Amino acid sequence: MGALTDTRIRNLKPREKAYQVADDHGLVLEVRPVGQKAWLYRYRLYGKQEKFSIGSYPALSLAEARRAHLDARKLVMAGRSPAQSKQAERLRLSDDLQIVRGLAKAYIEDHLTGLASAKNATAWIEKHILPHIGGKFLHEVSPADCIAIVERIKRRGAPAVARKVLEQLRGIFGYAVDRHLITLNPAAQVRAAKIIGTKGSRDRVLNAAEIKQLFEAVESFPTSPSNRIAYKLILLTLCRKGELVKAAWEHVDLERGEWRIPSKNAKNRNEHIVYLSRQAIGLFHELRELAGASPWVLPGQDPLKPITHTTLNQALYVARRRGEKQPWMENMHIHDMRRTASTHLNEAGFSSDVIEKALNHTIEGVRGVYNRAQYASQRRDMLQQWADMVEQWVKGADVVTIGKAKIA
Repeated sequence: MGALTDTRIRNLKPREKAYQVADDHGLVLEVRPVGQKAWLYRYRLYGKQEKFSIGSYPALSLAEARRAHLDARKLVMAGRSPAQSKQAERLRLSDDLQIVRGLAKAYIEDHLTGLASAKNATAWIEKHILPHIGGKFLHEVSPADCIAIVERIKRRGAPAVARKVLEQLRGIFGYAVDRHLITLNPAAQVRAAKIIGTKGSRDRVLNAAEIKQLFEAVESFPTSPSNRIAYKLILLTLCRKGELVKAAWEHVDLERGEWRIPSKNAKNRNEHIVYLSRQAIGLFHELRELAGASPWVLPGQDPLKPITHTTLNQALYVARRRGEKQPWMENMHIHDMRRTASTHLNEAGFSSDVIEKALNHTIEGVRGVYNRAQYASQRRDMLQQWADMVEQWVKGADVVTIGKAKIA
């Protein structure tokens, strides 16, 4: 093994002039005055000194650089030049830039590498774009092709993903325009609002009648019985959709009426306990029976895995399309149920800190520093009163009493 370690590499500081630190068998790390660190392989072939650029650190880790170095050494031992082979590959890739797949590869390498969003963006390109137009020449791709891609995703009930994919389509073909490979960006002519729809209101709150209609409509949603229960639980527990999707039975104690959300499953990375109302416990018992031997509260088609993050969105989206005559469903999102509960509980006079704790929000400022109480008993009582109120509305009551207020 070579002389370099990750710790030593991180501690290497730039100097006025570039310098190199050797690893093994010609592999060196060059530290440049601007702070960039680059992997190089120095070797001799047929008596001539050559240099092969492997990549930069930390984009290419020490282990990855060593693997690439080993591959390059094998070429040298076979009498081939790694540097010339790389140049030939670049020429081949430049020819492939006329094909969407080759263009996308270059776009990912030049524009996405190093970005925090690179992993997701690359996955969207590989999953949603390349299977449909990857083999086309650039000039063959039309706005209609781009529309077909985003509409296909939208029909599956994932409009947010459709928007992200459209952004990548615009980026890929904008990259081609910048390089004068094409003159017009076909994705730039696609209007997101018209094809995918508006993002919808961020302050949507369901009233009593709409909550009743939601509970009735859920029974006919195009999804499994356990997923239908999930919508009700989100409203009753104030949890996030992702927290329920990741819930495992080992986290649920129905005798104590508690559901523990581990820090790894929480958006703010704070472990959280949801105190379950009598109604929520009943729903969890139904889910327990439906789950069978699965370790997940909401098992997917493979019982050893939970449903996907978009499953509930897709069913709601399809249901909304079918229920065009139900205006209460217009622009509705699953997150609206958390907002709905929070709004009604604030109107009922419950402490805002208790509500924020129930939502697993981080309390900001001085209040957040000094107020570390978990309000367990208050949260348990509040969530039971909230479930009672929802139950009365679902049964047809126009006005119910909760906390210090009468809510219609």
